[in-house]
Amino acid sequence: MTVYQLSLPDRVPEAVCHLWNCLDEQMVRMQFHGIAFRIQEERIGSRVVFLCHDGGGDDAESREVRHGIGLAVAEYIRSYHEPNLVRDAVRKAFPFQPSRSDAAEKAVLSWIGKKRRRKPSLGLDWKIAGQVSGFLKESRRLAVDGFIRFRLKGYHRVFSRLLDQAVREYRLEQEYQEFIELLRYFVSTQKTQIPVIHVLHFGKSRFHLMKEDGTPLRLKDVEGAAQEIMEQTFSREDMIVSALLSAAPEFVVLHTRQREETIIRTVRKIFEGRIVLCEGCPLCRSEKVGRETLD
Repeated sequence: MTVYQLSLPDRVPEAVCHLWNCLDEQMVRMQFHGIAFRIQEERIGSRVVFLCHDGGGDDAESREVRHGIGLAVAEYIRSYHEPNLVRDAVRKAFPFQPSRSDAAEKAVLSWIGKKRRRKPSLGLDWKIAGQVSGFLKESRRLAVDGFIRFRLKGYHRVFSRLLDQAVREYRLEQEYQEFIELLRYFVSTQKTQIPVIHVLHFGKSRFHLMKEDGTPLRLKDVEGAAQEIMEQTFSREDMIVSALLSAAPEFVVLHTRQREETIIRTVRKIFEGRIVLCEGCPLCRSEKVGRETLD
């Protein structure tokens, strides 16, 4: 029978409990598959040691036990160690916004989780499990905290890049939301120039703006007050938003098949409460409505 020893400092009971739960999940899984794996807990000095017994099976069973222990360590890192890294990164990135910390941490962790699911090639959990398994093949003792710090440099490089990207994405999203709120406030203070505007969207940057009587909306039809906020218009999408902001219509009728496209979502957020989504009309079904406006 082989006994593997995994240890953590006893000064952080939460970490010890987390590792125990991860090992216990693997023990249940292996016992379900007929592998006599069991765990004991001991204290040696200032460390808590988990004694993992493999049941004395054949080589294949021993490999499965080491792999299971590796998966437990990987889960411990993902569910306990990584949230701490995220918490530190968020506090460093937003030192003067403590009230946003919890929301920021959840958003960053969620982004990282989605990235992992969308890009299985990252394989962080499996790579960690493989490293732990390989280490246990040569040594029966593993100090989990030291292993994470000194043996998982490749993991730390990958996760650090993910974390930096997630924090940047969160920052950009917050700036976007704040800008949307500013534009919504601007709309609420504007005097309506044109009561109803139809926005015909044919994909990507192809738009056609029409007034209620069916005539095209042109830049000269609206005052340019929105320029104070938009500053400069760099794209077709910017021009559409600028024209709508200046017109401040009571209702915006959206004719589009791409309701989740970025510009459409932006218009819906800015003019929330004023949006009418067309469910299908001759205008929606035809792209032959004349050339694009805003000349």
